[in-house]
Amino acid sequence: MKLGHLLEATLLATLVSADKWTRYTDDYYAAIGCKLAVDKSADFCGTPELAKKYKCICKNKYAMASWAYCASAFPEVDQSGFNEQIVEMCQENANQTWTSDQIKANLVKYNSTIVNIESDSSFNKTSPQFAVTGKKLKKLAYTNFISYKHRWDNVNNSHYMGIAFVSAVGAVTLLAGLINWSLRLSRRYSNAVVGRVPNFFRKYFTLGLIGNHLHVNKLQGINPDRIEAFFIFIMFLYSILCCTIIGFNYYPGDTVFATYQAGTSRYYGDRACIMLSYQMPLLFIFPGRNNFFQYITRWKYSRFVTFHKWLGRIIMMEIFIHAFAMASQTYALDKFTRFGTDWYREGITACVCAAIIIVLAAGPIRRFYYELFLAVHVVLVVMFLWTAWRHAYSQDYQDFYWACCAVWIFDTVVRFVRIVLFGGPKTAEIELFPGEDVLKITVPASKILKGTPGSHAFIHFLTPLRFWQSHPFTVYPSETQDSAVTFTCRVKKGMTKFLADKCKSSGNNKISMKICVDGYYGEQSPYHFYDKTVFITGGTGIAGPYFHAKKLVQSDSNREVKLYWSVRTYECIRWFVPELLTFKDTQLKPVIFVSQPENNSSSTSSDDNEKKESDVDSVEKDDILKQLDFVEIKHGRLSVAEIVNSEIASSTGSVAFGACAHTQVVDDVRRTVANSLDLSTHKIEYFEEMQSW
Repeated sequence: MKLGHLLEATLLATLVSADKWTRYTDDYYAAIGCKLAVDKSADFCGTPELAKKYKCICKNKYAMASWAYCASAFPEVDQSGFNEQIVEMCQENANQTWTSDQIKANLVKYNSTIVNIESDSSFNKTSPQFAVTGKKLKKLAYTNFISYKHRWDNVNNSHYMGIAFVSAVGAVTLLAGLINWSLRLSRRYSNAVVGRVPNFFRKYFTLGLIGNHLHVNKLQGINPDRIEAFFIFIMFLYSILCCTIIGFNYYPGDTVFATYQAGTSRYYGDRACIMLSYQMPLLFIFPGRNNFFQYITRWKYSRFVTFHKWLGRIIMMEIFIHAFAMASQTYALDKFTRFGTDWYREGITACVCAAIIIVLAAGPIRRFYYELFLAVHVVLVVMFLWTAWRHAYSQDYQDFYWACCAVWIFDTVVRFVRIVLFGGPKTAEIELFPGEDVLKITVPASKILKGTPGSHAFIHFLTPLRFWQSHPFTVYPSETQDSAVTFTCRVKKGMTKFLADKCKSSGNNKISMKICVDGYYGEQSPYHFYDKTVFITGGTGIAGPYFHAKKLVQSDSNREVKLYWSVRTYECIRWFVPELLTFKDTQLKPVIFVSQPENNSSSTSSDDNEKKESDVDSVEKDDILKQLDFVEIKHGRLSVAEIVNSEIASSTGSVAFGACAHTQVVDDVRRTVANSLDLSTHKIEYFEEMQSW
């Protein structure tokens, strides 16, 4: 396991033990109940104020005998356990040293002279020189017992529910890891799960989609697929049940919280804050590039980013529940002086920071103002962690936030180590292909780290204002330079547009720039376990499948591999010609679909400049056709259903499909494969090579 994975796994495993959570028992509830009842019944030190202090009851031998005798009010409580609680309370709160045997001996000494204060009409509660008991004292002790049990059992149950949430995540991780590692390590297992029932499960669950999965929705976000939606729904349902329904019960006559509002508000507030405390470290682990959950499950990085987004919304819900509940209790107790305390104001600040984080993480802002989103997101998260830690420190819950900081720091350190292992700052050649608005970034390969098909890396472009940003790109071996790797991307906004503008201003569409590469990440899908492999790609999405296809052809010259690529024009092919030429004289014959083979504007215009441009396009087209004479080129749009069905029908064994193209095309491939599982008696598998978040 990699360093980052090991560190995060250790953090999560020790999280519970690191927290300063005191688990209260019935012995404690009985002891505290009796202590308060004795304080109420007799002022052993002369005044009620002194009687309420532990130093009085722990020092006065008659008070100690009364306290120990009160245990008889609780038949279910063992006397020795009760005495041990007295020992702990006196040691901790009054620095008075007693032993269980001494408490027992003191009770025996005064047991015969104990006074029932209800039957003694001459009883004076001020400074009695004897031990006391009584029906009302025992009843009050029992009321205190129930009140404190409700108060602290809610805390205990909240911890158990938080642990259950983390444990469930761990169980799902292990189960997914067992399944997916088996698929990647065993050819027999990869091809074994076929039949009506497995196909039904895969069609409607593991391969199922909710609407357009990868296609950006009206809110500029990405819909989760069905398996992601299932786990998100379970997380939401569990959190809602825990925070609003399960385990809340106010006891009439409660001596801890005098009113229903004060008690239930605190129960809601405690439950929500403890639940979110356990979930918070997961919120930081999920989006980490060195996420050990990803290593175990072999799930894509984009899936964990999806979980990160939705878990953040769940935590925000719990923050609001906690905030409103504590505000309600403040009003019920008339404790508005809380607003003057640091811990209360820091809690309010943390809540505001979290709310702003959620608002500014909305899809439109991430999509159209990513650089602004990233900078503000980091600053606000730091502010949230600081103020939340300060707020939680007052209640001994700060360890959870230390865990969050540790996860974030460790991930950053490991990312820096990866950059160093890649070779640190290197000079990259960046070339722009204007026809398709494609950037190709070629950089000397690492002598230590080796990329595999499906790998991606994050690149820091070392410019004065943008060096801190990192952007993900798919990697494959360079076909134009020895011992180099190439990254490709389409020009959009932000950093890619900045690079494209610099290339255009260079005069030859090429520039050199210092970069740092943080990689490699991702995994190699096990296409080699299947009899036939079919890649359906579009635009720059061909980069990852190309690396896969090249590896498959090189490893087995008889393997059946198909590569379909959809582009708009012939000019869009030019940037990838060196890579396509590697398949010449191999069994793989790429099929390219050109959706707009003719340049409409140049064919109808009479302008001399446009005619010259048309002539250039014609020469370029002929040159491409000549170089790629082994490639099958078709005019028109790529038909997903036709390709999938024909490839399944022509196969005599198992088939694996991989897709990386326009989001709608990828969704169509996945949906078509899911609906075609029963067309063959052999295994039909699908691997999504595209990641969107």
